[in-house]
Amino acid sequence: MKRTLFVAVALFSLVRLVRADELEDSYTKLKDSVAKKDADAVKAEGAATFKLAQAAVNASQPSDAEQVNDWKQRVEYGKEVIGYTEYALAYMATQGLEPAKTVELVDALLAENPKSKYLDQCAPAYLAALGKSGAAKQLDGMTKIVGGRPDNEVALAALAEGLANKSPDRALAYANKLVAVLRSKAKPEGISDAEWEKAKTTGMTTGHYVAGLIYGGKSAWVDCDRDLKAALPLVHDNYRLGIVYFYLGLANYQLGKMTMDKPRIQVGLKYSQQSAAIAGPMQNQASHNVNAIQNEMQGRRQ
Repeated sequence: MKRTLFVAVALFSLVRLVRADELEDSYTKLKDSVAKKDADAVKAEGAATFKLAQAAVNASQPSDAEQVNDWKQRVEYGKEVIGYTEYALAYMATQGLEPAKTVELVDALLAENPKSKYLDQCAPAYLAALGKSGAAKQLDGMTKIVGGRPDNEVALAALAEGLANKSPDRALAYANKLVAVLRSKAKPEGISDAEWEKAKTTGMTTGHYVAGLIYGGKSAWVDCDRDLKAALPLVHDNYRLGIVYFYLGLANYQLGKMTMDKPRIQVGLKYSQQSAAIAGPMQNQASHNVNAIQNEMQGRRQ
């Protein structure tokens, strides 16, 4: 009986050793694939390594007290390896691959861990790659990203802009979330101060711009004025500038009219004139508003 038990224990230890070697071998192959920048191998080896590491993490605690410390080490090692499989997928996705390959890698990462911190690293490449298949694919992909990483500024900005016409209320929620996140978010690891400042400026512009336009469409003039005034110093292209001036003109005119504030109506007129001077989608309507405001002010003086 004792001999049988000894043999069973020996076989159990041998199986555990084989499994440990298998995980180590798979982990080594994955690191080699990353070094070679072999996207297909990274995806395949990543899946195999993750499966083995997950098994190590989920292994039941042994009843033998002498084996507990070894078990704990294996669990921690498995977690370390899982983290690397996530990194490997994200890293490869940022290496300028064909769009389809990039999408495959990020989708694999999302399937493995939709909350992975490494999604922040590859979200821009994922967005660009999805763009090759159309705006709908981008929205679907960014919805997946923000589902697990609700503070991801790339996904929030894409959803705010992409849903502005289709679903204004959802777009507004994303735009406001984007502004709130960027006000408090610390610089992520791996990027320079200059890169982060540029990313923050771009995100804040999008957030305030989209929110301001949606508030304008809702005739929420106070909110419209606040957000577009915040966006104005950050907007440098004439297309957006003409739109910002248009809605600022409308908001200040309406607020001035409601409160009988003539100086504010004058501010609204000035913004409208600036919009009318810029070729773009709002130029004709801005010119019409300028004439209407001037005629109204002229009539009041008579």
